[in-house]
Amino acid sequence: MRTFNIRPVFGALVLVLGAATAANAKIVIKAGYGTGGGPIHDAMVEFEKRVEKANPEIDVQIFPGGQLGSEGEIIGQLQAGITDLLPTTTGPLGQHNPIYYALETPYVFLSEKHAYEVLDGPIGERQLKGLESKGLIGLAFWENGFREVTNNVRPIKTPEDFKGIKLRVQQNTLHMNFFKSMGANPVPLPFTEVYNSLATGVVDGQENPFALIATNKFFEQQKYISKTDHVYSAVPVFYSAVKWKALPADVQKLIKSTIVDLRTWERNRGAEMQETYLAEIKKKSELYEVSAAEKKAFQKAATEVYAWAKDKYGKEYSEILDAIIATAK
Repeated sequence: MRTFNIRPVFGALVLVLGAATAANAKIVIKAGYGTGGGPIHDAMVEFEKRVEKANPEIDVQIFPGGQLGSEGEIIGQLQAGITDLLPTTTGPLGQHNPIYYALETPYVFLSEKHAYEVLDGPIGERQLKGLESKGLIGLAFWENGFREVTNNVRPIKTPEDFKGIKLRVQQNTLHMNFFKSMGANPVPLPFTEVYNSLATGVVDGQENPFALIATNKFFEQQKYISKTDHVYSAVPVFYSAVKWKALPADVQKLIKSTIVDLRTWERNRGAEMQETYLAEIKKKSELYEVSAAEKKAFQKAATEVYAWAKDKYGKEYSEILDAIIATAK
């Protein structure tokens, strides 16, 4: 009776199946961010569609609405290679590199057009490279738009109207000093805690772009909203350096080109939705638009914190701030 040794055959089969599985394995791109709707979320959905259509071997998984944590926490996940992609506001970035505070400085940007010229040019390129040493690869700038103020105390028409208002702000000392200079009581809280803090009276108000005020229903808890345009909220899109280095060159090119292409798409989407957001907000809140003449008082209050910020954040911050201001002339 003849016997057969099946081990070599079984071993070869395992190797073949393993190779086939590896060949068919998809590249997973895990993206997390704080917003649950609005142009950033819409652009990430569009990113998923475009990338997966261009390369069916890529699986883009998006986690909106802070499912993976706060922006600061997701930055740590990118650094550790746990999460791949993050479109983030610049608020939490200054603690990693103070040059990002230049983009967060009140009234440094005078219009969307001014912001685009800066962020899509050499200054923006410098900003995108600002966290490479921290393990983040900057791809392009998207946006949230200008930040506006909501509260339950009074309409904000002058800097003096901030007096005594408990205002939720980002965990950003520059913003805290700006609002303190006008008499507000700034309360730094994570974005994910804003709605409940408004509902329970922990704070009287908050400040965010219209897109976030509308999509996160902050207006449900607020009587007044003032269009102050005090800070332009840029949104750099970062990729984990650990994960980026492991990607094939063609996949890197696809991701980068898609994020850059979506730059204009995302901005246009925000502009298209603005009237829809305002209509929804005005169902519950009284809207006051600060005039150009009234805005000068706010701008003066902002310049008073510039000297403090230059001393606090150093030479690179000062150079970039002055360069941005110069582009507006």
